[in-house]
Amino acid sequence: MDQIKRKLSFNQSLKEDIKKSRNEFDQTITSIENFSNEFFYEIFDYLYGDDIYKAFSNLNDRFQQLLNSSAVLFKIYIDDSKYNDTYMN
Repeated sequence: MDQIKRKLSFNQSLKEDIKKSRNEFDQTITSIENFSNEFFYEIFDYLYGDDIYKAFSNLNDRFQQLLNSSAVLFKIYIDDSKYNDTYMN
């Protein structure tokens, strides 16, 4: 009889643990748009300007504003001029 009670309580606690884990997992899922602008600027530091423009242009208004910021525009311009100097001359 004790074994049956233990199994039930074990199964019940297992179900509660699974349910709790699902709730925690659901709450940790986030959207890329929840990241700060500074986070994207850090990512952009690892990419070439033309790749940034190709990947992020016309996604939505926020990314359009990020691309139009002076730092990113400068990076796109500099990388484009380096490309032209290297491959066009």
